Amino acid sequence: MPTISGIIVEKWTRRPVVGATVKIGNYVGLTDSMGRFSIVAPVGVHKMTITHRSFHPAVKALNILLSADIGVMELNSKVVAL
Repeated sequence: MPTISGIIVEKWTRRPVVGATVKIGNYVGLTDSMGRFSIVAPVGVHKMTITHRSFHPAVKALNILLSADIGVMELNSKVVAL
């Protein structure tokens, strides 16, 4: 099965998001201390969902044929300034 990899960062600061859950179908991975993830997923059309308790979830449609690096994805923080 192909491997999908990438980096998850906070949209405004560009800092890595540590411990985000990356899910493609029934396959799940976590981001490391640099925001990087690598997850094995089956060939086909899938929805990749990225979640973290401090950020709004993100969803990306993928048509997986081969292993690929999807680059940098940004998450929006849930923190609201007072």
